Amino acid sequence: MQKMAALFAGLSREETKQLLAALERSGAAVYHSLAEDEQDPGAKAALLQAADKEIQNAEVLEGQV
Repeated sequence: MQKMAALFAGLSREETKQLLAALERSGAAVYHSLAEDEQDPGAKAALLQAADKEIQNAEVLEGQV
């Protein structure tokens, strides 16, 4: 947690939003990657839903919503 907090140290509000949006999009990519290998349909759907939420979070931070 401290390493993550250190990423944001000294950033302006706008820089913080940009970095967090990029991290959210990276999280979505991880969820998609996990979903590709998932055999259980329910688990796969849950992973893809989580990826969509990450993208939605990024869009909020980017002012696209």
